[in-house]
Parts: sequence; C-alpha cells; structure tokens
Amino acid sequence: MKKILFLLICVAFTKSFSQDLAKSLPIKFAKNTDVFQVVNESKNETLLFFSDKTNVRTIKLNEKFDVADSITTNRPNIKYEDIVGYSANNNSYYTYWMGSSNKEILAQNFNFDAHSTATKLITIDFEKEKTIKKITVNNIFYMINIIKNTSILNLYVFKEGEVEKKTIDLTEKTFLDADSKKTSLWKVLNTTTNFESSLSMQTISNDSPASLIFSAYKRKVYNVDNKLIFTIDTNVNFTQTITIDLSNFSYLTKSYNSPILIGAEYDVTNSNSFLIDEKIIQTKIISTKMIISVKDLFGTEIKRLEVEGDDEIPFKNSEIIQENGGVKNTRILDKSNQLLRKIYNLNPSLSGYYDNNKIYLTIGGVSIQKANNAMIYGGMLGGFTGALIGAAISTNYSLQNLNSYKDRKVVFINCIFDKNFEHINGDAKKFAFDNVRLFEEENDKLTIKTIFKLNNILFFGGADKKSGEYRIYKFQD
Repeated sequence: MKKILFLLICVAFTKSFSQDLAKSLPIKFAKNTDVFQVVNESKNETLLFFSDKTNVRTIKLNEKFDVADSITTNRPNIKYEDIVGYSANNNSYYTYWMGSSNKEILAQNFNFDAHSTATKLITIDFEKEKTIKKITVNNIFYMINIIKNTSILNLYVFKEGEVEKKTIDLTEKTFLDADSKKTSLWKVLNTTTNFESSLSMQTISNDSPASLIFSAYKRKVYNVDNKLIFTIDTNVNFTQTITIDLSNFSYLTKSYNSPILIGAEYDVTNSNSFLIDEKIIQTKIISTKMIISVKDLFGTEIKRLEVEGDDEIPFKNSEIIQENGGVKNTRILDKSNQLLRKIYNLNPSLSGYYDNNKIYLTIGGVSIQKANNAMIYGGMLGGFTGALIGAAISTNYSLQNLNSYKDRKVVFINCIFDKNFEHINGDAKKFAFDNVRLFEEENDKLTIKTIFKLNNILFFGGADKKSGEYRIYKFQD
C-alpha cells in the first residue's frame, strides 16, 4: 500500500510542480560550446561566458535577463582546457584558464567600461606542491596547495589578474590518520578510496542544497562568510577541521569526537559529518544502529538521535526512499533495518539546508558511480577519475551537484528541525533544487546547461536546438 501511495505522490508531484520561463535568448552556438557563469548579486547581473573552439562570447544580463552588454574575443590556446575560477572588480571581470599544469594560468580580462579584452599569462613557480582546491570566494579566486609530506598550505590569491602567495604553517597542529596515529596533513589528504581520489576536497556551496553524493565525501570544504572551513572524516572517531579566515589568513584547527556507538566492537563502523548553521552534525553507523550527534562549534552536544533495528524513526518526515539512478526511478522501503543496512553497505551521508528558520536534513547513503558511465558525466563525482577533471568541479558546482545522482543508488529519509534541533512534524517539502532535478531529467535534450542562484531564486539555463534559443527557467522554493 505504501508503494502505491508513493507512486501516486510522485505522479502528482510530476504534474503539479511548475517552472517559469524567465527568458529566451536567440543565440546561435557552435559545436562543443561550454558555458561558465558569474553572478553579481550587488548589481543584479549575471554574466554567461560561452566558449567554443575559437571564441569566448560574454553576455551580461540584467535583473530581467535582458542583454545589457556583450563582448566576444578569441578563445585561449587549446592547452588551457577549462575556466577554473574568476575574480571581479566593478565592471572588470577576469576568468582564469588552466590546463593539465597548475603552474600556468591564463587570465582573460573582460572590461565592460572600456569594452575591451586582454590576456595575461601567470606562471607559478612551485615544485613540491600539489593543488587540493580551486575556489572563488567573494569575487576572489584562490588556488590552495599543500607542500608534499608536510602540513604547510600555500594559498595563491588571484585578484585583477595578479597573484599573491600566502602561507599557512600547520606543522605544530595534530592530525590523525585512519588508525588514530599522529601524522602530517599531507598523509591525511593523500589517501584514496573507491569513492574519492587522493588530495581531493569536495566543495559544499550555498548555491543549492548539497547532494547526498557531494556530502558523502570524507573531505569537504565550506565557504562561510569570508572563511573556508575544511572538514575531514577519514578517522571514524573524529571530525578534524581547519578554518581559514580569508580576510587576514588567520587559522584555527579543532577536532570533534564522533559519537560512541555501543556494540561497535562487533562490527566495522563508518562515519561522516555535515556543517550547517554553525552546527556540526555527525553520524556513526554499524549494520544495526545509527547515531546522529549535533554539536555547536565549541563541541558541546546539542542533540542526539538514534535509529536501531526495526524501531520506528520518530524524527523522519518522509518515507524511506530509494532512488535508482534518478528521481523517477524510486521505491519505498518499509523498515528501519532496511535503511540501516543499505546506508551501512553504501557510503553514509548527511546533507542539510537552512530555510526560514528550519533545518531540512537528509540522512542516507549513496553508491559509487557505475564505472561504465564515470567518464560520461565528467568523472568529477567520485572514484579515481575525479582527479583528472578537477577543473569541472570548480567551474559549475550546481550543475555537477545536479548531475551527481546519475547512475547511483541512493537511499535516504528527510527530516525537519528547528534551530535548536527539535523535531518539527509535517511532510518534507520539495525545494527548487528538487524541481530542477526532475525538470532536467524530463528535458534531457537541452544542452550547454547551467544553474545559478540570484536573489535566493534558482535558475536553470539550457540551449534548445529546435527553437535556436537559450532558455532560462526560474525555480523557487
């Protein structure tokens, strides 16, 4: 009966959700065109950078998505494969192109005051460093490297086509490996699993709710105000964090004990965490029991939730849902022990979203991506191919976040809490991101896709070959 009811709900949701067409732009595209977007909230502007084999066409859109300006210039040499980030100052925008070598970065400037373009080659002299993150924060692009076999980070700060180096020495700080032995940060980061490549740090952005796939990574980085917070869950007993204030490059390290799970000595444990609303949410699981611990950033536990055996889950606001590769291929699981067993056999994950003084928490597990399709979807979503196409991760977080569910099994429950993490009754609502997921599945012929957030509204763009238009759709929570 539950399965029939769920199918009826899915059908109703499919028919009832709607999206608004915000704009249709009559644009012709060459083959193999890519798009990179920059959102300027202060000016209510969106810039779309369309690149093909020969040209980069930059279109500036106003708040109504009317074309306010446009500049076209030559595409950089083919050895610069992707735009990995940007910086902006007033009406001047820099995109940073990179190829297989992180030592050479091409800065391409679009100046809308002078209506001109320029390029500049930036060469970075490093030998014993590896890049762990490329990220744009508050219109400044950062490339974060770690020196091999050390706990020393070098941050390369890109503004207006110039680069400045900042060093953060964490040598005196304690880092623990999977066996709880003291080691260097390098050795903590330089580990590989079947889910994530070595020296990878998965970005978690506020642009859209993090997919369970992205939040399943054991090494994540969050942008909170003008800070970067790195969380590391490679040791099942601790969540280790590094906070870097980008205003002055001060730093703080801290460890949070994972919840103790009675009976774990008879079973292999797994764990993970998620950071939201100045709280760190940790999960620890064995095949028959799961504990969720909510702590403030000082480490004080605010709330503890448990799921055990066949007991009903009192804090869930949805059925136990299993997706098999997409929104429209789902089934309902009947018992709590099914949820526990499947999460335990997959990769445990927590994903939270803060909206209107409520915390919407998704608890679940995800499979690795099917090997035969890993490269089709960019290889950026886990496994060993993630290291090959790291640029794609930094250029369009929301689009990769959307595509991350493809070719994976995902099992989860949805929960709702207030700011104090008291459970709120009611059905879990569908967010704009959920609607975009379904829309994208049903409109798979759209190409050159992008997703971006402007004024707390999610927009999805794609080229429609039949109409010869680039269409931007509006989705609201």
